[in-house]
Formats: sequence, structure tokens, C-alpha cells
Amino acid sequence: MLRNSLLKVVGIFALILFFNFTYAQKAYQVKDIPDPKNNGGGWVSNPDGILSADDVANINSSISNFAAKSNVQAAVVIVNDFDKDQEDFDFAYELFNTWGIGQKTSNNGLLLFISKDRRKYRFITGTGTEGVLPDVKLKHIAEQNLIPAFRENDFGKGIINTIDAIGVIILNPENKSELNQFFTQQDEHNDLGDVWVPVIVIILAFIGVFKLVNKQAKKTTNLKGKGNTDLEKTITSGCAGFFMFMFISIFAMVFFNGFGLFERVKLAHAPFILYGILAVGLFFRYIFHISTLRKTHIDDKNFFNAVTDFNKKNFWLVIFSPLILFTLINYLFKRAKNIDRFTPILDNKNREMIRVDRDINIEGKPFLSGGQRAEEVAKTYDYDIWESTDRKEHIIKQWPAEEYNGYTECPKCGFRTYKLNKQVTVTAATYSHDGQAKLINECSCCKNVEFIKWITLAMLVESKSSSSSSSSSSGSSSSSSSWGGGRSSGGGTGGSW
Repeated sequence: MLRNSLLKVVGIFALILFFNFTYAQKAYQVKDIPDPKNNGGGWVSNPDGILSADDVANINSSISNFAAKSNVQAAVVIVNDFDKDQEDFDFAYELFNTWGIGQKTSNNGLLLFISKDRRKYRFITGTGTEGVLPDVKLKHIAEQNLIPAFRENDFGKGIINTIDAIGVIILNPENKSELNQFFTQQDEHNDLGDVWVPVIVIILAFIGVFKLVNKQAKKTTNLKGKGNTDLEKTITSGCAGFFMFMFISIFAMVFFNGFGLFERVKLAHAPFILYGILAVGLFFRYIFHISTLRKTHIDDKNFFNAVTDFNKKNFWLVIFSPLILFTLINYLFKRAKNIDRFTPILDNKNREMIRVDRDINIEGKPFLSGGQRAEEVAKTYDYDIWESTDRKEHIIKQWPAEEYNGYTECPKCGFRTYKLNKQVTVTAATYSHDGQAKLINECSCCKNVEFIKWITLAMLVESKSSSSSSSSSSGSSSSSSSWGGGRSSGGGTGGSW
């Protein structure tokens, strides 16, 4: 009995030791490697405690010294083991670019990655440090300093000696000036001096274009039409969408660092970004002018003629705003569909009839009934009135308009002016109580109203966007890295001991 109990205790103890050993031999993924910049701001990642605290402090001191004098960023990562499916080069290369070691304007980063259990080391260099620290030189440094100490299991000494040897090369006056020159050249490459000329040209060109369009728009002053047109709705929704996009972009840039997108934007892209913004602005200015023509001309034929005349004079606007091309194509399709509509009709004597100009006879009197005019106001039908030259005969043509599907025939008067499920607010909702509205069917012609039901409008709730924005900001700032965003093209060397 005692023997069995003792065996159970020994078995449990052995099982605990096995799990502890398994946990200690963690094979790291790239995402699992602690970033030293998020853990005290040093240069060394030592998650398995292979290096002593004094060793880490000495390495950090050496790297900080040459980083302050040369702009070079170096990272040291030492672990027991890493992803079994990756080689040391692939793992170290991915880690380098994931953290972004080095400045993004010069890619002057260096990574020393070490796996104790696999007995592997690997240098990864950014493109800006390859000239000063070529693969052959790094290999020589490792053979002289790193490998001998590692074979004696003195990892602290091997890394410190290696970093110190690299620091001597980096701080050599000739090499230091080369690194700083490269850094300065890369930074100056994105200077405003390379950008201001195209930016000014673009601004001046668009100022001239906007002035020309505005000058032509001022000639359209006789606004006979009233109410919002479909084009105005397009402008309103389009502008709202554009400014929402800009707001979200700025919000993302400020609070989330643009999800990494804005890190790729350089000053050299400024002319293209400026052109894009002004092109969108010109597109909406063009749409606004077309909307003004729509309000000016009640008569559809006159509207199409005015738009055609404007497009013939200003087709070149597509160079400054390619979006206008889509509007032009859409307009050509609409115009083609209306060719038959505006073709003269023959009277009973086989003579061409004259189409009544609705810009002059807006109400269509005495030809249209009150119900037909109500349908025009509701935009369910457009009516073309054709009159014979002797004015003894007339023909009325009916065409579905833009709101045709939004109405149905009124059961009382028979005209297509019956709006279904129209919601009318009786009591507006506030922050302290619910509101109330009624759902009705209503005819805009005969005023026939059919009550359907009452609707409760939910009480208004105060927006919490500001608080959530601040929390998002604090959350994002806490997780941000202070590496410079550098990249590597695969330079470096490695080996075993």
C-alpha cells in the first residue's frame, strides 16, 4: 500500500517536471518575441533570461552610444529556440522587418539573432548599413568574438565583445561620415525642394480651371426651378461621403497611425495627393453646375441642349478630373435614350408639330390637367406637349420621371401621386423622452390621406464618440513601437558554434 502511494507521488512529481521542462523549451513565433522598445526602451530582447542583468545593461549602453552618434539602430535577440518550421535566416529576416529596425529614410538597422538550443546566430542588416558592415566583415567579427565565447557558454561576453567590435567600425570617422551622409541624403531626398514646383504648378492650374468654370456658371442666373434635384442629392451625398472619408483618414492617421498606411506615404507623393483632392473638388463643382442647369431649365430638351453645349466647350476638364468622364458617358446614354422623345410628331395633316417650351409655359396651361401637373411636381411623369402649327390640334406625351417608382396611383383621383408608408413626425424625440410619428398613405394631388399606424420614436442618446476616441488613442499609443520603420533586403550573415 505504501509502495503504491509512493509510486503515485513520484509519478505526479515527474509529470510536473515534464510539463515545466516543456514550457521552458518554448519555441517562439515572431509575434511572441518581446519588443524591447515596448519593455523599457532598450535594445535587447532576452525573454528566456539567458543573459544576466549586467550583460543586458552593458549591451544597451554600447548600442546607445553608437546609435546616438551615427543614427544606426541595432537589436540583439537571444532565445532558447524558435519556430521549428523556419530557418534562422527566415525567422530573423521576418523579425527585422516586423519591428522595422533602423530609420525608414535610410534603413540603417542591424539585428543579431541567437538561438541557444540550435546553436545558431544570424546577422540581418538594413540596406543603409550593408556598405559599412558587409557580410564578410560581420562573419569575421563573429568568428573572432562571438563563437569562441559561445563555445564556453559565456553568451554575455560573446555578445558584448561582438557589439563593441561593431561599434568601433561604425564610429570610425570614415564610416561614421558615410553613414551620416547616407542618412542625410535619404532625408533630403524627401525634402520640400523636390516637391514645391509640381505642387505650385498643380495649384495654379486648378485655380485657373475653377475660375473658368465659375465664370461660365455665373451666366446661369435665371433659376426658375425650385426644390432639390437628383443631381443636388448626388452632390450632397457625394460631398458627405468625401468629407467622411477625409475625416476617417485623419482620424486613422492620428489615433491609429493610419493602420500602417501613412507610414508609406512620403513627401514625394504630395503632388499626387494634392491632384487627387483637387480633382475630386472639381468633379463636385462640375456636378453642381449641371445641377444649376437642371434647376434653370424645367424643359428637359432645353436642359439636354444646355448640358451638351457646356460639355462641348469643356470636355477637356477630364484631364484635370477623370471622374467627370463617367458623368459624360452617363449623360450620353441618357441623351441617346431621349432621341425619340424629342423627334417631332406629325399632326393629322402629316405636318410636323411644335413642342411647347416648358421653360416658358411651366404649368402646361391650358393643355395639362391639375392632376397631370401634380404628377410633374411629384416627378412621377414628365409631359411633352405637341401643338400643330395652326394651333387646332395638340398631343400630350407621357414619360416616366425619376420618382416614378416612389409613388403609385391614388385610389381616389387616379393620378400617380399617392405616397405609401409616409412617416410624419408628430412629436419629436428628445434626450428626455420618446417621440411619436404616424405612418400614412397620402396623395399630393387630391390630399387623400389613409392612416396606417402610430410609431414610437426612440429617445435620443448622447454620443460617446469623444470618450471612445480618447480611449482608442491611449490604447494605440501604448502599443506603438519606437523603432524607425527600417527595412532589410536580406543582407547579413550567420553560422553555428
